[in-house]
Amino acid sequence: MSETNTTPPPVLDREAACELVMKVMGLLIDPDTAEQARPYLTESYIQHNPNIASGADAIIAFTRSEEARRARNAMRPATEPPSFVFEGDRIVMVLPRDVPDPADPSRTYRTYWFDMWRIEDGKLAEHWDAAPKE
Repeated sequence: MSETNTTPPPVLDREAACELVMKVMGLLIDPDTAEQARPYLTESYIQHNPNIASGADAIIAFTRSEEARRARNAMRPATEPPSFVFEGDRIVMVLPRDVPDPADPSRTYRTYWFDMWRIEDGKLAEHWDAAPKE
């Protein structure tokens, strides 16, 4: 009897997965282009961020919310490009951010934001991040 490998094969190669994430994030960051992200999301897109409902419609609508506007305004340009970890059908993006130090707003400190997606049939199907409930 032969052993069966239960690990699913990679959905995309690493480069294609990174390009998919960067494309979708670039579209979703701007409410004027968010609708263009739809072809890259499954209709059953599952969202684990507690502030956003699941579904492609929900993530696209979220980009037009006051909460999304505040998040965009609070973002600082990253001093470095994101790093990616890709395995199987999952990709993690690590984005360095330099943010004001609450003890001394004239100084900044380095922190990192993590996002993870599951890819299904070449589309983003599920998302996790570290966002607290607003």
